[in-house]
Amino acid sequence: MLRKFGIIAVLGVVLGWLFWQSVQGSLSAPYVIDRGLVTEWELVPRGSMQPGVGVLVLQPTDLLRAELFQQIFGRTMESMTSPAVAAIPVLLRSEYQSLQEQPSLVELEAMAQAAGLDRASPTPICIGHLRRPPTQQLYYALFSEPAVDQFRYGLSQREGSSPSLAEPFPLVIPLAASDGNFASWWPLEITEADCQAPLDVQ
Repeated sequence: MLRKFGIIAVLGVVLGWLFWQSVQGSLSAPYVIDRGLVTEWELVPRGSMQPGVGVLVLQPTDLLRAELFQQIFGRTMESMTSPAVAAIPVLLRSEYQSLQEQPSLVELEAMAQAAGLDRASPTPICIGHLRRPPTQQLYYALFSEPAVDQFRYGLSQREGSSPSLAEPFPLVIPLAASDGNFASWWPLEITEADCQAPLDVQ
């Protein structure tokens, strides 16, 4: 009898390990999106009454957010919230408010256009995942775009600007979270090491 229970216990451990491996494999498998979802971006200034952490953002088609949210849910089967509008913050409101000489939104947009942000086409890198105790989670898409670095560096050279504007800045679209308070995650401190799965374009 003890031997029988021992065999059952071993089988349970093995099956549990196999299930865990299957889940991990599913979570780390590449996300795949159509190229058309990341070819058209809009440079959008946002006033103080508009939602989001960015005073200036790069906004793709909303189909990108919807597609990736569905893929995340299909893998995790967790109930999460998606933002009303998905966009990459290029300049945070807190950064803008800290500028000693604040340009108007019109001037800010003109500066971004001069840096080429109105022609930007961010390159997808990965889907990342962050946890924060006790139960908060955030899934995001990480991108790269050299024009953003150039724009932020230009701002950093203005009198009274924060030196942090010249530092690497993660280009992130929030996709899904355990609650609707997406703003609480910024400023983000992430790298490609925080990636959970590649984000591939076909």
